Amino acid sequence: MGRFKDAVVTGARAVRRIPIPSTLTHQALREARSPMPPGHVQKTHAIEHEMIGRTRSIWLDEHRAENGIIIHLHGGAYVSGPFASDWAWLSRQVDALGCAGLMIDYRNAPDHQHPVGRDDVEAALGALAADGRLEGRPWVLSGQHSGGGLAFVVARRLREQEGIPAPSALIAMSPWLDLELSNAGITETDQVDPVHERRLLRDAARRYAGRTPLDDPDLSPINASLEGLPPIHLSVGMRDLFLSEVRVAKLQLEENGADLHYREISGRLGLQLIPRKGEDIERVHREQAELLARALRPTAG
Repeated sequence: MGRFKDAVVTGARAVRRIPIPSTLTHQALREARSPMPPGHVQKTHAIEHEMIGRTRSIWLDEHRAENGIIIHLHGGAYVSGPFASDWAWLSRQVDALGCAGLMIDYRNAPDHQHPVGRDDVEAALGALAADGRLEGRPWVLSGQHSGGGLAFVVARRLREQEGIPAPSALIAMSPWLDLELSNAGITETDQVDPVHERRLLRDAARRYAGRTPLDDPDLSPINASLEGLPPIHLSVGMRDLFLSEVRVAKLQLEENGADLHYREISGRLGLQLIPRKGEDIERVHREQAELLARALRPTAG
């Protein structure tokens, strides 16, 4: 395991230190998991834990669900998550829009393999729809890294399912769209240790996929039709391993006439264990907030 550095996430009265290794490992990802919101998020929002079917889910301000719901799928390479960055992003957007947020803590490898993660998300959405909690309420599906790829899978599959209203928008941050990691440009992103990270991701993909081929569209949505999706905000870092496949997805979406907002930023965006700061990420957040406002408040302006 690589050397560890202390990353500080500050709350209202607490400072939480998350060990971040110089080279990521499965153990490091599991140690960085934040199953409950950090202290500063808990102090800002009404937090409610709910088992929706078999799926552990955490609400932020459910009492504001009439104003819309952001349903977030966390990152973690299908072996961990959510991370502090997932909670920070969801908290920021919920606070800005005065809506509700829901973190679906879908089950991960090695204990659970595909299609458990996908089924967890769809079952949770189905239960919410059956309870009438999505009826007449706009909702947005969001995700980062593996959660971003899973969001594409679920949004595509919802086109063919009855009983669950489609999301009003899709937000994907450095989504993992190709579990084969087959894009030829993957070694051109000038990572500090791209070989190690690629090895970690390949191992994570095998653990989660089980006997399912990695090119299956329900694992690698880059291999599926990207037609008929809701408005999308798609972002990626120029040093992310997924840069090339996200660019391919961008081209496919544009060819299909998608309502697409696309942003590349300097440095990294994918697999964030702690929230990233800086002018680039602030621009991404503003653009995401604009799409969220348009999706959740369709009659505004």
